[in-house]
Amino acid sequence: MGRMTIPSPDEVEAARTPAGGRRRDQLAAWGVPWPPPAGWKQRLADQWHAARQSPHRDAAPAGPGGGGEPAAVPGAGAVRVPGPEPDWQPAPALGYHVGKNPVFQVSPWQYAAGFYRIVAGLTPPLEAVAARLRLEVERTWEELGEVDVALFRIRGTEFALSRFAHHEEPRLFVWLNRSQRDVEAALDILLGALGVGREAVAFTEDQMTDRSG
Repeated sequence: MGRMTIPSPDEVEAARTPAGGRRRDQLAAWGVPWPPPAGWKQRLADQWHAARQSPHRDAAPAGPGGGGEPAAVPGAGAVRVPGPEPDWQPAPALGYHVGKNPVFQVSPWQYAAGFYRIVAGLTPPLEAVAARLRLEVERTWEELGEVDVALFRIRGTEFALSRFAHHEEPRLFVWLNRSQRDVEAALDILLGALGVGREAVAFTEDQMTDRSG
């Protein structure tokens, strides 16, 4: 099988169907799973730019010995690392595990989430909560897609807030460190810092359990 061709951003745009979408077979040829995950066009563009900036070693100018590797610079003390293989997908593949890249990158949030559990959802948007508490919100990812996350501590109680970045009606999830046992007390601490009452709570951990049962 030949190497996968990485399309340029112009080629991606030119491949639109009359309805404005993309054909499933065309996406497969580019190494994009179906349905296409959020941010797939940007990841293809990043791959294309990376391939142009760091060409495959087969295309590198020959050194004095006639091989494909560039000549070493005397005294440089560094080994030149070739660019990515043309058919490697970006390492943070959002859980789809497609392509031939042997590396799967885990986000810091994926690692940290194991120490937290979802205990509630809030009705106010993340922007309002972050503005009130003067939080820095970080864009990261997990298995289901890109997420906006903020981790913080109030009087020794450790919280995290998260929402999926590309959902039409994003829920704001409240996470609590698993070492914290008193959920109601923790919610009171958070709501007190926000200056709002229980009307700001969309659902609780108990209601989530009832729905799943």
